[in-house]
Amino acid sequence: MDKFERRLDQAARTAWLSYVGGRTQDEIAAQLGVSRPGVQRLLALARQEGLVKVHIDHPIASCMALSEALCERYGLEFCDVVPADPDDASANSARYLAVAAAERLSHYLNRTEPLTLSLGTGRAVRAMVEALSRIDRPQHRFVSLVGNVARDGSSNRYDGVMVLADKTGGERFLLPAPVVADSLEESDALCRQRLYRSVAEVARQAEAAFIGVGRIDRQATLFQDHFISEKELEELISGGAVGELLGWPLNRHGKVIDCSITRRVTSLPLSIFRDRPLVAVAGGRDKGAALSAALRGGWLKGLVTDEGAARLIVESAD
Repeated sequence: MDKFERRLDQAARTAWLSYVGGRTQDEIAAQLGVSRPGVQRLLALARQEGLVKVHIDHPIASCMALSEALCERYGLEFCDVVPADPDDASANSARYLAVAAAERLSHYLNRTEPLTLSLGTGRAVRAMVEALSRIDRPQHRFVSLVGNVARDGSSNRYDGVMVLADKTGGERFLLPAPVVADSLEESDALCRQRLYRSVAEVARQAEAAFIGVGRIDRQATLFQDHFISEKELEELISGGAVGELLGWPLNRHGKVIDCSITRRVTSLPLSIFRDRPLVAVAGGRDKGAALSAALRGGWLKGLVTDEGAARLIVESAD
């Protein structure tokens, strides 16, 4: 997606919000993170390109309808739904998802005053960071909410903190622990370490967090990347887990499951973001159950997803 196509998508979103959603220009400006004159220019572009007719003649229209439905149903501050390409859904949706999430992240990075941001892990989070343009922001701090090593000592290949710090010149803080410790004693020892506590304190100062959403099945990243064993995966599945946030397993109602794995998770607790934006970046119908759980649990303030996942969530809403 080139620069003009991204602007055309934003123009379509603006037109939908104005002509279909009935939003004022000030409301649209706040939701999209642009100025009021910027909204006016986007509306002019939508008219110029023939997007505004009796209906919005652009695939983004159905995405905006899904976005509105999810925001209303789950009380989200924002929800960006990117279109799915029927000819090449997996590749293009992932690229669109990364670009849309990068735009949301840029709203924070473009600020000149120092800030702290937290990141989870996963393919979508890493792709979001890679889609960012370089910007000089050495005053910012970036901290991982998830351990950056597996049990075999290998590093977390989907961690985005290092890449984000390299692109901005900001400070980086990595959580020195595996996602799941081998024992309760090891978990307690790790979480008591001075280095761990120092990184955790930085994370608690974060203004917002961008995280991935994991599925719990045989294709789960936690299992595929050796953060948990096959026996532990079976325990999660039998316990009713359908997804995970930062390694914390959730049942279909969005409640954190109490099991032997949960007691050994070293990630920062989800509760630290109850009063701050926790933004999920995840797409694909295979993430539908996990995303639904995260939304039902009230964990998320923002969501960047794709049309396939969004439609499944809306259709399966209780």
